[in-house]
Amino acid sequence: MTRQLLPASLENRRRDIPVVDSLPAKGFPGYVNGLRRMGTVHDVYGWTNVLAHINMSADEAYALTDKRSPHALYELMLMSAGTEPRPGLHDHSPEFGRALGVIAARFAEHCRAYQLSPVVSWSYDPHTVDRESIQGEKRFHAHLVGRTQAERAAVAARAVRAGRLSPVRSRRIVEEASVLGALISADIVDGDALRVLEPVPALSTHTATATAQFRLPDGWESLASPELHADLTYIHRKLRRMYDEITRVCTTGTAGMWRRPMVREFDPQDIDVPLRTATRATLAHYLRGLRPELLSEPVERSRKAYVYPLADLAYAVTIAEQDAEVFLHLRTNVFSDLGGAGISIMDGVIVKTKKGVGDMSPAETAGRAAFQGDFLRMLHRHPQAARALFPRL
Repeated sequence: MTRQLLPASLENRRRDIPVVDSLPAKGFPGYVNGLRRMGTVHDVYGWTNVLAHINMSADEAYALTDKRSPHALYELMLMSAGTEPRPGLHDHSPEFGRALGVIAARFAEHCRAYQLSPVVSWSYDPHTVDRESIQGEKRFHAHLVGRTQAERAAVAARAVRAGRLSPVRSRRIVEEASVLGALISADIVDGDALRVLEPVPALSTHTATATAQFRLPDGWESLASPELHADLTYIHRKLRRMYDEITRVCTTGTAGMWRRPMVREFDPQDIDVPLRTATRATLAHYLRGLRPELLSEPVERSRKAYVYPLADLAYAVTIAEQDAEVFLHLRTNVFSDLGGAGISIMDGVIVKTKKGVGDMSPAETAGRAAFQGDFLRMLHRHPQAARALFPRL
Protein backbone atom coordinates (compact mmCIF):
# COMPACT_ATOMS: atom_id res chain seq x y z
CA MET A 1 0.00 0.00 0.00
CA THR A 2 2.90 2.37 0.71
CA ARG A 3 5.04 1.37 -2.28
CA GLN A 4 6.67 4.45 -3.84
CA LEU A 5 4.82 5.12 -7.08
CA LEU A 6 6.74 8.22 -8.18
CA PRO A 7 10.42 8.71 -8.96
CA ALA A 8 12.28 10.00 -5.93
CA SER A 9 12.50 13.62 -7.12
CA LEU A 10 8.74 13.84 -7.71
CA GLU A 11 7.94 11.96 -4.50
CA ASN A 12 10.01 14.55 -2.62
CA ARG A 13 8.00 17.32 -4.29
CA ARG A 14 4.76 15.59 -3.29
CA ARG A 15 5.91 15.23 0.30
CA ASP A 16 6.76 18.96 0.37
CA ILE A 17 3.21 20.13 -0.48
CA PRO A 18 1.54 22.01 2.41
CA VAL A 19 -1.61 20.31 3.70
CA VAL A 20 -4.07 20.46 6.59
CA ASP A 21 -5.61 17.29 8.01
CA SER A 22 -8.37 18.20 8.80
CA LEU A 23 -10.52 21.36 8.85
CA PRO A 24 -13.69 20.64 10.86
CA ALA A 25 -17.19 21.50 9.65
CA LYS A 26 -20.23 21.45 11.90
CA GLY A 27 -23.37 19.55 10.93
CA PHE A 28 -27.08 20.03 11.40
CA PRO A 29 -28.25 18.80 14.83
CA GLY A 30 -29.57 15.25 14.60
CA TYR A 31 -28.63 14.69 10.97
CA VAL A 32 -26.97 11.37 10.18
CA ASN A 33 -25.03 11.39 6.93
CA GLY A 34 -25.65 8.53 4.52
CA LEU A 35 -25.21 7.76 0.85
CA ARG A 36 -28.51 7.93 -1.04
CA ARG A 37 -28.19 8.43 -4.77
CA MET A 38 -30.71 10.73 -6.40
CA GLY A 39 -32.07 8.69 -9.26
CA THR A 40 -35.07 10.94 -9.86
CA VAL A 41 -35.94 14.62 -9.54
CA HIS A 42 -38.29 13.58 -6.75
CA ASP A 43 -35.22 12.42 -4.81
CA VAL A 44 -33.62 15.84 -5.21
CA TYR A 45 -36.60 17.36 -3.45
CA GLY A 46 -36.91 14.58 -0.90
CA TRP A 47 -33.28 14.58 0.23
CA THR A 48 -32.28 18.25 -0.06
CA ASN A 49 -33.82 21.62 0.71
CA VAL A 50 -34.43 23.07 -2.77
CA LEU A 51 -34.02 26.85 -2.81
CA ALA A 52 -34.60 27.33 -6.56
CA HIS A 53 -35.30 25.09 -9.56
CA ILE A 54 -34.64 26.25 -13.12
CA ASN A 55 -35.92 24.18 -16.07
CA MET A 56 -33.80 24.57 -19.19
CA SER A 57 -35.44 22.02 -21.49
CA ALA A 58 -37.60 18.93 -21.31
CA ASP A 59 -34.70 16.89 -19.88
CA GLU A 60 -32.23 19.42 -18.43
CA ALA A 61 -32.52 21.56 -15.31
CA TYR A 62 -30.62 22.62 -12.23
CA ALA A 63 -31.56 23.20 -8.61
CA LEU A 64 -29.91 25.39 -6.01
CA THR A 65 -30.06 23.48 -2.75
CA ASP A 66 -29.05 23.62 0.90
CA LYS A 67 -26.69 20.69 1.46
CA ARG A 68 -27.84 18.41 4.28
CA SER A 69 -24.29 17.34 5.24
CA PRO A 70 -22.38 20.65 5.20
CA HIS A 71 -18.76 21.13 4.22
CA ALA A 72 -18.88 24.66 5.67
CA LEU A 73 -21.21 27.04 7.47
CA TYR A 74 -21.63 29.30 4.44
CA GLU A 75 -22.42 27.25 1.33
CA LEU A 76 -25.01 26.05 -1.13
CA MET A 77 -25.05 23.54 -3.93
CA LEU A 78 -25.98 23.63 -7.61
CA MET A 79 -27.28 20.23 -8.69
CA SER A 80 -28.25 18.90 -12.08
CA ALA A 81 -31.99 18.23 -11.81
CA GLY A 82 -33.02 16.87 -15.20
CA THR A 83 -35.07 13.74 -15.72
CA GLU A 84 -31.95 11.59 -16.25
CA PRO A 85 -28.81 11.83 -14.10
CA ARG A 86 -25.87 13.41 -15.95
CA PRO A 87 -22.61 12.96 -14.00
CA GLY A 88 -20.23 15.36 -15.77
CA LEU A 89 -20.32 19.02 -16.71
CA HIS A 90 -19.42 17.95 -20.26
CA ASP A 91 -22.64 15.87 -20.28
CA HIS A 92 -24.63 19.11 -20.10
CA SER A 93 -25.40 21.78 -22.63
CA PRO A 94 -23.35 24.97 -23.03
CA GLU A 95 -26.36 26.82 -21.59
CA PHE A 96 -26.11 24.76 -18.41
CA GLY A 97 -22.38 25.51 -18.21
CA ARG A 98 -23.06 29.20 -18.74
CA ALA A 99 -25.64 29.23 -15.95
CA LEU A 100 -23.22 27.50 -13.59
CA GLY A 101 -20.49 30.00 -14.45
CA VAL A 102 -22.70 33.03 -13.85
CA ILE A 103 -23.97 31.65 -10.55
CA ALA A 104 -20.42 30.84 -9.40
CA ALA A 105 -19.16 34.31 -10.35
CA ARG A 106 -22.04 35.96 -8.54
CA PHE A 107 -21.50 33.67 -5.54
CA ALA A 108 -17.92 34.92 -5.34
CA GLU A 109 -19.21 38.51 -5.40
CA HIS A 110 -21.67 37.66 -2.63
CA CYS A 111 -18.87 36.12 -0.55
CA ARG A 112 -16.85 39.33 -0.78
CA ALA A 113 -19.78 41.24 0.70
CA TYR A 114 -19.67 38.83 3.65
CA GLN A 115 -15.85 38.99 3.90
CA LEU A 116 -15.62 35.33 2.91
CA SER A 117 -13.19 33.58 0.59
CA PRO A 118 -15.10 31.68 -2.15
CA VAL A 119 -14.28 28.11 -3.20
CA VAL A 120 -16.20 26.35 -6.00
CA SER A 121 -15.73 22.64 -6.68
CA TRP A 122 -17.17 19.52 -8.27
CA SER A 123 -16.12 15.94 -8.99
CA TYR A 124 -16.35 13.36 -11.78
CA ASP A 125 -16.38 9.66 -10.94
CA PRO A 126 -19.59 8.11 -12.31
CA HIS A 127 -18.45 4.49 -12.45
CA THR A 128 -17.17 3.72 -8.95
CA VAL A 129 -20.04 2.10 -7.06
CA ASP A 130 -18.41 -0.64 -4.95
CA ARG A 131 -15.94 1.36 -2.82
CA GLU A 132 -15.95 4.97 -1.66
CA SER A 133 -16.15 7.35 -4.59
CA ILE A 134 -15.07 10.94 -5.04
CA GLN A 135 -18.51 11.55 -6.58
CA GLY A 136 -20.80 9.85 -4.11
CA GLU A 137 -23.88 11.41 -5.70
CA LYS A 138 -23.65 10.64 -9.41
CA ARG A 139 -25.67 13.61 -10.60
CA PHE A 140 -23.41 16.55 -11.43
CA HIS A 141 -23.33 18.89 -8.47
CA ALA A 142 -21.11 21.88 -7.71
CA HIS A 143 -20.30 22.99 -4.17
CA LEU A 144 -20.23 26.75 -3.58
CA VAL A 145 -18.48 27.46 -0.28
CA GLY A 146 -17.53 30.66 1.51
CA ARG A 147 -14.59 30.26 3.89
CA THR A 148 -14.30 32.61 6.87
CA GLN A 149 -11.23 34.59 7.80
CA ALA A 150 -10.98 32.42 10.94
CA GLU A 151 -10.86 29.29 8.78
CA ARG A 152 -8.15 30.78 6.58
CA ALA A 153 -6.13 31.72 9.68
CA ALA A 154 -6.53 28.19 11.08
CA VAL A 155 -5.30 26.69 7.82
CA ALA A 156 -2.27 28.98 7.72
CA ALA A 157 -1.42 28.11 11.33
CA ARG A 158 -1.89 24.34 11.00
CA ALA A 159 -0.40 23.65 7.55
CA VAL A 160 2.33 21.00 7.50
CA ARG A 161 4.21 19.26 4.71
CA ALA A 162 2.45 16.19 3.37
CA GLY A 163 5.51 14.08 4.17
CA ARG A 164 4.84 14.56 7.87
CA LEU A 165 1.59 12.62 7.60
CA SER A 166 1.36 8.85 7.63
CA PRO A 167 1.64 7.23 4.19
CA VAL A 168 -2.11 6.51 4.16
CA ARG A 169 -3.12 10.06 5.10
CA SER A 170 -0.59 11.54 2.70
CA ARG A 171 -1.93 9.44 -0.17
CA ARG A 172 -5.51 10.33 0.68
CA ILE A 173 -4.91 14.09 0.64
CA VAL A 174 -2.23 14.37 -2.08
CA GLU A 175 -2.08 11.09 -3.94
CA GLU A 176 0.63 10.22 -6.40
CA ALA A 177 -1.79 10.12 -9.32
CA SER A 178 -2.50 13.82 -8.81
CA VAL A 179 1.17 14.65 -9.45
CA LEU A 180 1.23 12.35 -12.46
CA GLY A 181 -1.99 13.96 -13.70
CA ALA A 182 -0.43 17.42 -13.49
CA LEU A 183 2.46 16.28 -15.70
CA ILE A 184 0.23 14.52 -18.21
CA SER A 185 -2.20 17.43 -18.47
CA ALA A 186 0.66 19.80 -19.20
CA ASP A 187 1.56 17.62 -22.21
CA ILE A 188 -1.86 16.80 -23.64
CA VAL A 189 -3.74 20.08 -23.09
CA ASP A 190 -2.90 22.59 -25.80
CA GLY A 191 -2.94 26.05 -24.25
CA ASP A 192 -3.65 27.59 -27.63
CA ALA A 193 -6.88 25.58 -27.84
CA LEU A 194 -8.18 27.10 -24.60
CA ARG A 195 -10.33 30.20 -24.79
CA VAL A 196 -10.45 31.26 -21.14
CA LEU A 197 -8.14 29.13 -19.02
CA GLU A 198 -4.39 29.76 -18.99
CA PRO A 199 -2.24 26.75 -18.02
CA VAL A 200 0.23 27.16 -15.17
CA PRO A 201 3.47 25.22 -15.82
CA ALA A 202 3.46 21.86 -14.06
CA LEU A 203 5.57 21.70 -10.86
CA SER A 204 6.01 25.49 -10.84
CA THR A 205 4.06 25.81 -7.56
CA HIS A 206 2.95 23.45 -4.84
CA THR A 207 -0.58 23.52 -6.22
CA ALA A 208 0.68 23.00 -9.78
CA THR A 209 2.39 19.86 -8.43
CA ALA A 210 -0.71 18.48 -6.73
CA THR A 211 -3.08 19.50 -9.54
CA ALA A 212 -3.24 20.61 -13.14
CA GLN A 213 -3.49 24.33 -12.45
CA PHE A 214 -5.07 26.96 -14.73
CA ARG A 215 -5.23 30.72 -14.23
CA LEU A 216 -8.51 32.59 -14.69
CA PRO A 217 -7.26 35.84 -16.26
CA ASP A 218 -10.29 37.94 -15.24
CA GLY A 219 -10.58 36.43 -11.81
CA TRP A 220 -13.98 35.20 -10.78
CA GLU A 221 -15.57 37.06 -13.69
CA SER A 222 -13.86 34.55 -16.01
CA LEU A 223 -16.42 32.00 -14.82
CA ALA A 224 -19.20 34.01 -16.46
CA SER A 225 -17.56 33.65 -19.88
CA PRO A 226 -19.68 31.53 -22.25
CA GLU A 227 -16.41 29.97 -23.49
CA LEU A 228 -15.47 28.34 -20.18
CA HIS A 229 -17.75 25.35 -20.72
CA ALA A 230 -15.96 24.63 -24.01
CA ASP A 231 -12.57 24.74 -22.26
CA LEU A 232 -13.66 22.27 -19.60
CA THR A 233 -15.23 19.96 -22.17
CA TYR A 234 -12.00 20.04 -24.20
CA ILE A 235 -9.91 19.16 -21.13
CA HIS A 236 -12.26 16.30 -20.27
CA ARG A 237 -11.93 14.87 -23.79
CA LYS A 238 -8.15 14.97 -23.51
CA LEU A 239 -8.20 13.20 -20.15
CA ARG A 240 -10.66 10.62 -21.46
CA ARG A 241 -8.43 9.88 -24.45
CA MET A 242 -5.38 9.56 -22.22
CA TYR A 243 -7.09 7.26 -19.73
CA ASP A 244 -8.47 5.02 -22.45
CA GLU A 245 -5.09 4.76 -24.16
CA ILE A 246 -3.32 3.83 -20.92
CA THR A 247 -5.97 1.19 -20.28
CA ARG A 248 -5.61 -0.20 -23.81
CA VAL A 249 -1.83 -0.50 -23.76
CA CYS A 250 -1.00 -1.17 -20.14
CA THR A 251 -3.80 -3.22 -18.59
CA THR A 252 -5.77 -6.38 -19.12
CA GLY A 253 -9.30 -7.16 -17.97
CA THR A 254 -12.23 -4.86 -17.28
CA ALA A 255 -13.66 -2.96 -14.36
CA GLY A 256 -16.77 -4.22 -12.59
CA MET A 257 -18.20 -4.81 -9.13
CA TRP A 258 -15.11 -5.55 -7.02
CA ARG A 259 -13.11 -6.14 -10.17
CA ARG A 260 -10.42 -3.95 -11.74
CA PRO A 261 -8.03 -4.36 -14.69
CA MET A 262 -4.55 -5.68 -13.94
CA VAL A 263 -1.36 -3.96 -15.08
CA ARG A 264 0.45 -6.10 -17.67
CA GLU A 265 3.83 -5.90 -19.36
CA PHE A 266 3.85 -2.93 -21.73
CA ASP A 267 6.09 -0.72 -23.82
CA PRO A 268 5.51 2.93 -22.81
CA GLN A 269 6.33 3.96 -26.38
CA ASP A 270 3.13 2.22 -27.48
CA ILE A 271 0.98 4.73 -25.58
CA ASP A 272 -0.23 6.71 -28.57
CA VAL A 273 -0.53 10.13 -26.93
CA PRO A 274 2.03 12.94 -27.31
CA LEU A 275 3.97 12.95 -24.05
CA ARG A 276 7.35 14.38 -23.21
CA THR A 277 10.06 11.79 -22.62
CA ALA A 278 10.20 12.56 -18.89
CA THR A 279 6.41 12.30 -18.51
CA ARG A 280 6.32 8.99 -20.37
CA ALA A 281 9.05 7.61 -18.11
CA THR A 282 7.20 8.83 -14.99
CA LEU A 283 3.98 7.21 -16.20
CA ALA A 284 5.76 3.90 -16.79
CA HIS A 285 7.36 4.10 -13.32
CA TYR A 286 3.95 4.72 -11.74
CA LEU A 287 2.16 1.91 -13.57
CA ARG A 288 4.88 -0.62 -12.89
CA GLY A 289 4.67 0.18 -9.20
CA LEU A 290 0.95 -0.54 -9.06
CA ARG A 291 -0.04 -3.85 -7.53
CA PRO A 292 -3.71 -3.32 -6.65
CA GLU A 293 -5.37 -6.16 -4.80
CA LEU A 294 -8.19 -7.75 -6.79
CA LEU A 295 -10.69 -8.28 -4.02
CA SER A 296 -13.67 -10.63 -4.20
CA GLU A 297 -15.54 -8.93 -1.37
CA PRO A 298 -15.37 -5.72 0.69
CA VAL A 299 -12.66 -5.53 3.34
CA GLU A 300 -11.73 -3.00 5.98
CA ARG A 301 -11.92 0.58 4.74
CA SER A 302 -8.27 1.69 4.88
CA ARG A 303 -7.21 -1.16 2.62
CA LYS A 304 -9.95 -0.92 0.01
CA ALA A 305 -9.82 2.88 -0.21
CA TYR A 306 -6.07 3.27 -0.65
CA VAL A 307 -5.01 0.06 -2.37
CA TYR A 308 -8.07 -0.80 -4.42
CA PRO A 309 -8.50 1.73 -7.26
CA LEU A 310 -11.49 3.65 -8.45
CA ALA A 311 -13.35 2.15 -11.40
CA ASP A 312 -12.56 4.57 -14.23
CA LEU A 313 -11.46 8.11 -15.03
CA ALA A 314 -11.97 10.24 -11.91
CA TYR A 315 -11.02 13.83 -11.17
CA ALA A 316 -12.03 16.79 -9.02
CA VAL A 317 -12.14 20.47 -9.97
CA THR A 318 -11.55 23.22 -7.41
CA ILE A 319 -11.63 26.96 -8.12
CA ALA A 320 -10.06 29.15 -5.45
CA GLU A 321 -8.02 32.27 -4.79
CA GLN A 322 -4.26 32.22 -4.34
CA ASP A 323 -1.81 35.15 -4.21
CA ALA A 324 -4.56 37.63 -5.21
CA GLU A 325 -5.47 35.63 -8.32
CA VAL A 326 -8.05 32.95 -9.10
CA PHE A 327 -7.09 29.49 -10.33
CA LEU A 328 -8.87 26.36 -11.45
CA HIS A 329 -7.24 23.16 -10.19
CA LEU A 330 -7.92 19.73 -11.64
CA ARG A 331 -6.87 16.82 -9.42
CA THR A 332 -6.83 13.30 -10.84
CA ASN A 333 -7.69 10.41 -8.51
CA VAL A 334 -6.89 6.71 -8.60
CA PHE A 335 -6.96 5.68 -4.92
CA SER A 336 -8.18 8.67 -2.89
CA ASP A 337 -11.93 8.88 -2.25
CA LEU A 338 -11.93 12.62 -1.54
CA GLY A 339 -13.55 14.81 -4.17
CA GLY A 340 -13.74 18.52 -4.82
CA ALA A 341 -15.53 19.32 -1.58
CA GLY A 342 -13.69 16.80 0.61
CA ILE A 343 -10.38 18.34 -0.49
CA SER A 344 -10.38 22.12 -0.68
CA ILE A 345 -7.59 24.52 -1.62
CA MET A 346 -7.19 27.55 0.60
CA ASP A 347 -4.41 30.06 -0.10
CA GLY A 348 -2.38 27.36 -1.82
CA VAL A 349 -2.79 24.79 0.97
CA ILE A 350 -4.45 21.42 0.27
CA VAL A 351 -7.12 21.07 2.97
CA LYS A 352 -9.11 18.00 3.92
CA THR A 353 -12.55 18.82 5.30
CA LYS A 354 -13.98 16.69 8.10
CA LYS A 355 -17.77 16.91 8.22
CA GLY A 356 -20.05 16.54 11.21
CA VAL A 357 -17.65 17.79 13.89
CA GLY A 358 -20.17 19.15 16.38
CA ASP A 359 -23.55 20.72 15.69
CA MET A 360 -24.41 24.14 14.34
CA SER A 361 -26.08 26.40 16.89
CA PRO A 362 -29.50 27.98 16.20
CA ALA A 363 -27.70 31.26 15.46
CA GLU A 364 -25.40 29.53 12.97
CA THR A 365 -28.24 27.78 11.13
CA ALA A 366 -30.09 31.10 10.97
CA GLY A 367 -26.98 32.82 9.64
CA ARG A 368 -26.57 30.10 7.01
CA ALA A 369 -30.17 30.52 5.86
CA ALA A 370 -29.78 34.31 5.73
CA PHE A 371 -26.60 33.98 3.65
CA GLN A 372 -28.38 31.73 1.16
CA GLY A 373 -31.49 33.92 1.01
CA ASP A 374 -29.45 37.07 0.45
CA PHE A 375 -27.58 35.36 -2.37
CA LEU A 376 -30.76 34.33 -4.17
CA ARG A 377 -32.13 37.88 -3.93
CA MET A 378 -28.85 39.32 -5.21
CA LEU A 379 -28.76 36.85 -8.08
CA HIS A 380 -32.32 37.65 -9.09
CA ARG A 381 -31.59 41.39 -9.23
CA HIS A 382 -28.20 41.14 -10.93
CA PRO A 383 -27.81 42.33 -14.57
CA GLN A 384 -26.63 38.80 -15.46
CA ALA A 385 -29.69 37.18 -13.88
CA ALA A 386 -31.22 36.23 -17.23
CA ARG A 387 -28.10 34.22 -18.15
CA ALA A 388 -28.51 32.19 -14.94
CA LEU A 389 -32.29 32.05 -14.53
CA PHE A 390 -33.32 31.93 -18.19
CA PRO A 391 -30.21 30.43 -19.82
CA ARG A 392 -31.95 29.37 -23.05
CA LEU A 393 -32.85 32.96 -23.93
